[in-house]
Amino acid sequence: MTLYWSLVRISPLLLIVSLTTMMTELADNRKREERREFQSQELMLAKSASWIFKLGETPRVLWRDVETVRRLGGNEPLRVRWFNAELNESPEPNAPGRWLAWIEGTAPNGTPIRRSRTFYALPEQLPNFVLPDLTVAFPNFPGPDATAVLREHETEIVRLANDALVRTVLGSEQGAVLVAGLTEIEPLGRPATYIESTAVRNDECHLALKLKLQGLQDQVRALEPPRHLDPPAPILRDGSTEQAGVTADAKARIDAVCHAWAKDSGEPFVTLIARHGVIVTHEAFGKDAAGQPIGRDYRCWVASITKTITAIVFSQFLDQGLIDLDDSLATVFPDFRNQGSHVPTFRQCFTHTSGLSGHGELGDMHTAHLENIVLNGIDVNEPGVKYSYCGLGYELVAKAMEIVVGKNAAKLYDEHLFRPLHFGDVRMGNASSSGEFTAMELGLLGQWMANGGSYGAQQFIHPGTFERLLPRPLQVAGHGDTAVEGIGIHYQRHLKPDAPRDSKHDEDLLFGPNTLGHGSFSGCIFLIDPDQELVVVQVRKQSGPGSAEWSPKFFQEIATVLTD
Repeated sequence: MTLYWSLVRISPLLLIVSLTTMMTELADNRKREERREFQSQELMLAKSASWIFKLGETPRVLWRDVETVRRLGGNEPLRVRWFNAELNESPEPNAPGRWLAWIEGTAPNGTPIRRSRTFYALPEQLPNFVLPDLTVAFPNFPGPDATAVLREHETEIVRLANDALVRTVLGSEQGAVLVAGLTEIEPLGRPATYIESTAVRNDECHLALKLKLQGLQDQVRALEPPRHLDPPAPILRDGSTEQAGVTADAKARIDAVCHAWAKDSGEPFVTLIARHGVIVTHEAFGKDAAGQPIGRDYRCWVASITKTITAIVFSQFLDQGLIDLDDSLATVFPDFRNQGSHVPTFRQCFTHTSGLSGHGELGDMHTAHLENIVLNGIDVNEPGVKYSYCGLGYELVAKAMEIVVGKNAAKLYDEHLFRPLHFGDVRMGNASSSGEFTAMELGLLGQWMANGGSYGAQQFIHPGTFERLLPRPLQVAGHGDTAVEGIGIHYQRHLKPDAPRDSKHDEDLLFGPNTLGHGSFSGCIFLIDPDQELVVVQVRKQSGPGSAEWSPKFFQEIATVLTD
């Protein structure tokens, strides 16, 4: 009886607590949704197609959906400051050429809004190349299988496409970036590479303006080049099967599987396998969409393997003491310094425990003020609470590296990784999922990892720093010690064909228990077994049909040709 009356007295209290908790959670979720909605708000121009404008007709920047911005609490007007190509400020554009609009305001969560955009002010007398013939031919359109209607109306369809192209170039920010860059760059005497593009030049301009206006110029530090290593680490090279530690017929057996895979799937790819630095095979398989055999220089989108590339560049910052894994982003981004526990660490950005989400929805490393967009919703962020796979943390790492050394991200990758390893013309669309590489370039990075951060006579990082990149258990709610994540790398576990499906035993693995790598949405392969000094890479545009069947056969064949 006493227990009954105790429950009667307690139950209303429990009900009140439960209701209060539920209402708090609903309010928190609503605030998260509102912050995310504000972060996704876009800027536009009061007059369309005025990214390229005449002097005296200064463009006006405003919110595209001003009613939503006000509903979310963004009531203050935007303020715009104008800077020319030399970063000198003017009340409004007063000379032809590139102009950067620095846009300021206050977000609903009380943090500053910072955005910047590129415009181009037309000279009175236009240079000839500013108004090129933008007519484009479509040699494969409408194609042999086109309907009669498409063939009969080909002329007007092509005309519409060309008109749209002209409007895009002359009436978009990308067009202003292109024209501004073309007026500033001297002829090269050859086709420009990605790193020489007008887009990368534009990134440089916005970074320089950010450093100037946020008082960060005097804090810039140098990232040193790789140290000389003696004796040198292994490099990818030709050699004998004995030197590689594989059977005499290893190449023939692996190539046979690859030929059959390409023929069955219809998807071409390039494979490179090396052991002890000796290339076992480096061959192209299959034909492209035009029916032509692809070459070994086939360049492909490697999707999330891009995260590994970003981690390798970051490891040099870690090695040289410029950024520590457990530093808060607030140590680099000054506007984050009053946000306390809402700000993730660099480690959390790499291990998908930052509290952030998404792959590009808010922007990427080419977005001038990506960190500020994140800041405008930081008050609802909860780092370290759960694992949520995303790319945004990697994009923020790239923006932080830019500020620390005063060099835009594209040039960082090029000067501190791609050029030292003699890569080709690599395009880094972002820091988390849009790198484009050849098999040889991925192979070089694989050998870098097999060597623990060195390649040949170049030591990029110390072995101890490489150890800090390795996967370790995550301490997040709902995962305990079962989730394991490294700095841009995972452990790769490929089971022997006769092993139990969910086996966790090392003896059931095709390769060693310390095998590293990263998955790829496009089906590319990046696998390194450091214990066996084995590098396996493959680049392709997409997985293609039958991947789930062929991929295990591919790995099993590789495992069978290893002799020591």
